[in-house]
Amino acid sequence: MPIKKHCPNCGNEITYENEFCTECGYDLINKVPNNVLNNSHGFFDNLSEKVNIFVLIFSFIIFGVFLFVGSIFWSLFLSNGSIDFITYLLLTIVFSVFFASIFVGYCACKDNSYVLPNFLAYIAGIYAALLSIIGLIFTFLWGLISVLSSIFSSGSSSAYSNPYQSATSSVTPSADLSFIFKIILFILLIPIASYAGIYLGYSLRDI
Repeated sequence: MPIKKHCPNCGNEITYENEFCTECGYDLINKVPNNVLNNSHGFFDNLSEKVNIFVLIFSFIIFGVFLFVGSIFWSLFLSNGSIDFITYLLLTIVFSVFFASIFVGYCACKDNSYVLPNFLAYIAGIYAALLSIIGLIFTFLWGLISVLSSIFSSGSSSAYSNPYQSATSSVTPSADLSFIFKIILFILLIPIASYAGIYLGYSLRDI
């Protein structure tokens, strides 16, 4: 009668030819459990195991919906002069990031170990989308300015351009410190709103 062999990690019945347990992945030769093998994976391998790509894709749809909702809400404060246009844009984006991240935390985080990987994947997607949009706008405007400057420079006379250049050269642009402060605040608020939303969504899942 053949002697049965069982996995020392999970007790699953195995054959002598097996190198790994077919049930839990235990390394029968080196005696290494599957969870230890998974910890030796690279950063992106471990990240992909915790992130649901379909939840992230749908979260960007929710992000777009709340852009419309937020723009309507914050435009009320813009119209009565409570906030300026830059603040209106920043609040609308942070508002959308927060509510979309609640969906990510609720649908993608099975336990506390899923919060950080989903946060990293979500915030990377947010910054990638924003940088792509800003890059496209910058590319378009820079090309338009270059075309217009070439048209006006070719049509202007040298006699007219010299007094104009001497007059404009004396004007130095002043740095708008409030604008720089808002940009720094915006960069800080996006990850804070994202993590807070994901953790709130995860907490609502356990209720």
